[in-house]
Amino acid sequence: MVKKVAIISGGSSGIGLATAIYFLQHGYKVYGLSRSVTTQAGIHHIPCDVGVEEQIHSAIDKILEEEGRIDVCIANAGFGISGSLEGTREQDALRQIDINFHGALRLAKAALPALRESKGRLIAVSSVAGTISIPYQALYSASKAALQSAFLALDNEIRGAGVRALTVLPGDTATPFTDNRVPNISDPDYYRKKAKASVDKMAADERKGKPPETVAKIIYRLATRKNPPPQTVVGLSYKFLALLYKLLPLRLGNWVVGKLYS
Repeated sequence: MVKKVAIISGGSSGIGLATAIYFLQHGYKVYGLSRSVTTQAGIHHIPCDVGVEEQIHSAIDKILEEEGRIDVCIANAGFGISGSLEGTREQDALRQIDINFHGALRLAKAALPALRESKGRLIAVSSVAGTISIPYQALYSASKAALQSAFLALDNEIRGAGVRALTVLPGDTATPFTDNRVPNISDPDYYRKKAKASVDKMAADERKGKPPETVAKIIYRLATRKNPPPQTVVGLSYKFLALLYKLLPLRLGNWVVGKLYS
């Protein structure tokens, strides 16, 4: 039997690595696209920065040359910056949006021709923070909201081709992402103490969060389910919170978030 092929960006740690391992355990041939090398046995690493279009196309070409197919493409690469919106340097804001949003779109565009042939799945890892905007992580929330919006549109654009464009929305998850979050170096004094308290609370919640394997199982289910929903929130508590936020008046919902994180 020909093995199905899954590729995942940002597959060297956290949710990406857990997902790569889960697909590997379920019989897929797995390619991890990342700047950092993974030493996990069985995962084929290709050096790739999703901020560089040429590297993405080179990686896709290499996989197709070796395997002749791509069945699942998971856009997971991303990072977080924190601090006030006012104090965020333009180059940091642009980098945040470029990697988390445009990086996923670059990968999607490069992989879609092969996915149409295999009638496969394109899955982006977004966040509950893309639905519920978090103060002092405004650009991260914006990047994930844009990703959700773009993939909803894309899912309709490719309807009928046999391939789906889906997003998965994790909540607090215990991964190295927390310690790798990049704080502003130029926050005005007005924000500094409030921003630190807010981000410290978020970090504590993440460290107590679900293991990344929880998200990996959902991603695998989306990749193999016959008719999956276009967006999936991970975990019952976060499903409830996301639904409640949509049902509440926006002023009230945003006030509650502000009380929690600012």
